[in-house]
Amino acid sequence: MYTCWIRFATFQKQSVQKQSFMINIPIMSKTISVISQKEGTGKTTIAVNIAASLALFEKKTLLIDCDPQSHLSRFSSICSKENPETLYHGFMGKASARELSIRTPIDYLTFIPSKPNLFLTEHRLAIKPGKELILKKIIQEIKDDFQYIIIDSPSSLGFFTICSMAASDWIILPVTCNFSTLDEISDLNEVLKIVQEQLNPNLKIAGTLFNQCSGKDELNHFFSENELKAIPYKSFMTTIPTDDTVRKSNMLGKPVALYDVTAKATQAYFDFSVELMKKIA
Repeated sequence: MYTCWIRFATFQKQSVQKQSFMINIPIMSKTISVISQKEGTGKTTIAVNIAASLALFEKKTLLIDCDPQSHLSRFSSICSKENPETLYHGFMGKASARELSIRTPIDYLTFIPSKPNLFLTEHRLAIKPGKELILKKIIQEIKDDFQYIIIDSPSSLGFFTICSMAASDWIILPVTCNFSTLDEISDLNEVLKIVQEQLNPNLKIAGTLFNQCSGKDELNHFFSENELKAIPYKSFMTTIPTDDTVRKSNMLGKPVALYDVTAKATQAYFDFSVELMKKIA
């Protein structure tokens, strides 16, 4: 188990000692989807590192791979053992949420894996009424067991992303620093409004998370002050920096905190998780 090692190493950093492991925010269970319609925003990396950070803060956390490409399920430190039941079996009514759930080597973190056969469910459920709410029903079975539920959805605005939105209380929008970011957010905004109107009126946007971004200087290079103000959802104060440690930890199938607790990206994910918990409390 990793928790004691991480806590010991991180306590050497005074800022984390004061603001991270000491936080105690009483909450009801929150379901949070990480949503992006574009490849390359680091969506899956963000999802796994948020979930790992929350678990390392001793928050009972469930991480769900709702992407048929199942990149998240290839993280060996998360999905450390083969599970015959995956999210496909949940969608098809062949397994309960508890049967889908795997205890991970990280204390406080549970995982529901996926495989490419999840693609089949959209076709097989094509005429099933209310199919967009199946994931929500799966989560409802075990929601009270967790403080935070993090969903990784596909890099598209298709069926599984809509299922994720319908099942969530909050959405995080990861974006990178490039000139097409504002257009991407605008496109996503249209789908969000439809989901809020037809499936989930309580869905809220936690904010925009700038990934692979070195902070204000890089933001100001790509966006004017007026453009940043025009983003429909307030950006998080924390940004996730470009850090080669993230690439290396991904190659090893680990959240960055388990690879190098002193890395810039590790600190950024800890800071972001604290900001997120406070924002949605």
